[in-house]
Amino acid sequence: MRLFLTGATGLIGRRLVVDRLERGDRVVVLSRDAVRAARLFAADANPNVEVVEGDPTRPGPWQEAINGCDGVIHLAGAGIADRRWTGPYKQELVNSRIESTRLLVQAIQRATKRPRVLLSGSAVGYYGETGERETDESAPRAADPGDFLADLCERWEGEASRAVDLGVRVVALRTGLVLDERGGAYSQLLRPIRLFVGGPIGLGRAFMPWVHHRDVTGLVEMALSRPGVAGPINLASPNPARNRDLMAAIARSHHRPSWLPTPPFALRLVLGELGRYAMMSQHIIPGVAMSQGYGFLFPDIESAAADLAAAWRKRHGSGETTRVIAQINETVNSITPSEPPATGGTGTGRPAGDGAAAAAVTPSARAPDRPRRDRPPARVRLLAIDVDGTLLRSDGGLSQGVIDACRAAVRAGCVVIPATARPPRAMRTILQTLGLSGPTINYNGAVVWNPVEQKPQHHESMDAALASSIIAEARAILPDTIVSVEILDRWFTDRVDARFHTETSRVFDPDYVGPIDSFLDQPITKLMLLEDPGRLSPVLEMIRDRYWRQRRIAMFLTDPHLIQIVSPMVDKSIALQRLAHRLGVSRDEVMTIGDGPNDAGMIEWAGFSVAVENACPLVRDLADVVVPSNDDQGVAKAIHRYVLAPI
Repeated sequence: MRLFLTGATGLIGRRLVVDRLERGDRVVVLSRDAVRAARLFAADANPNVEVVEGDPTRPGPWQEAINGCDGVIHLAGAGIADRRWTGPYKQELVNSRIESTRLLVQAIQRATKRPRVLLSGSAVGYYGETGERETDESAPRAADPGDFLADLCERWEGEASRAVDLGVRVVALRTGLVLDERGGAYSQLLRPIRLFVGGPIGLGRAFMPWVHHRDVTGLVEMALSRPGVAGPINLASPNPARNRDLMAAIARSHHRPSWLPTPPFALRLVLGELGRYAMMSQHIIPGVAMSQGYGFLFPDIESAAADLAAAWRKRHGSGETTRVIAQINETVNSITPSEPPATGGTGTGRPAGDGAAAAAVTPSARAPDRPRRDRPPARVRLLAIDVDGTLLRSDGGLSQGVIDACRAAVRAGCVVIPATARPPRAMRTILQTLGLSGPTINYNGAVVWNPVEQKPQHHESMDAALASSIIAEARAILPDTIVSVEILDRWFTDRVDARFHTETSRVFDPDYVGPIDSFLDQPITKLMLLEDPGRLSPVLEMIRDRYWRQRRIAMFLTDPHLIQIVSPMVDKSIALQRLAHRLGVSRDEVMTIGDGPNDAGMIEWAGFSVAVENACPLVRDLADVVVPSNDDQGVAKAIHRYVLAPI
């Protein structure tokens, strides 16, 4: 997709830019400072990033850049918690959102090729105080006519909705409290906790509609890719936490107490009118996301806090004492403003990011680079290893040294998990040789398989109706396309062609050969289309244009004659995080080894990651360390050095 993004240099915006680039999209970034934005996103070296200079609140040439884009993500707006709410600043909060949205819709109207979808910022501030009442997107705006944030959200969404008359699908992103280890609310909530003076606001009973930054990008992907999603969607966890529970979870993850409450009067004194919203109880649930079957990566505050703390420690590394002293100075300065409260001053209440949403919003950022480590930060309890090109030699065999090392890791109490594009049936001999009986990640993360019970622990399936639609369109273009589907560990194909019985394509004896339409009434793990590359090319182009660019599917092209299609939420890293959570293993206790682009997610996420010498440049760049190649027992050497050796 080609996406136009405002607010891209804010914390949420930066997260989204990187996420969309990783998904293969082209991103057009609007920024008031093109030089800074180009440097931030390495635009000179990245052909998929285009930076356009302009002020979204003023008409200008930037509006022409929307022409030809497939979608628009509009996050621009002055920061809700950046300053105390004086009269002029409240007007800036309004103008920066309403006027920019009006000009954006105006640009869409003028475009000869209009975007299909507009995702426009909003916030859970729309609902106002909800108390104990569970509230989803069907609820009306806050009843209080004098509620500034509710009024702002309503007007903001109203401006965006004018694009509906232009044939554009409009989604209002009602964002909650975004938690991210790189800044925003998490940093402000964490500061007093790290100083041993953290605690709830008052009695801590108020509900806080929090959301992990990884689920923000996931929910945005859902909103972009699913045509049935329109209108407001709540970007919030399905399990809102009370303030005291949220603070306690963050404190526990940093081995700190949560004991010193912030008196409500102090919050009002420091924040003024904004303090009212910091104490508001909002029991918000993501009704649309749940009805769409979105699988939250972090559905509860405990798992989210643990992940954020692990990432925070990985990011900050050493020098803790110096940083704590700096935090003390920052805290003292924030409590003692250098100018009168009427015109400045900051507080440590419930913060709200860069203006991407109008209430409890904390945008998050993900820098293109990542800190490296030379050792695992904790004892490795979970080891995920890619199979082809990493665990196996280039000839497809297992080295005795690798076999011995994997068995030794298991004896030492480490769970060893192969993570592969292969189906479960193609892993049986490998598991027996290695002596592994634990779960495996198959189909690049579509299935987490229990090899003992021969059943899935998790299945990220593809909708059968969608698979049927792709098959019908492919057959319309190329009637003799070979069509196969895999459903968990079973393979069904309409016919077998000896031309494609190669080791590379991983073809095994099918469970069924014949018409497969009768099997398309159930969730599909993987759809495969086979033909000679020259004849398959128009089918590939159709799938790219109608399905892949719409983010309705993910696609793997491992062989020129084979198109493999899976759910867009399939990724080894997502499956690995599910397993780690299920096993009670923290991110710092996870190590990964890989070589190919489909390993990049788990290499980046793990507490410690290893690339073999033969890995692609992307994986080598993301990994903490590089070991010898798969033909030189790189996996064995990594296990002995980082899993079996004392920390």
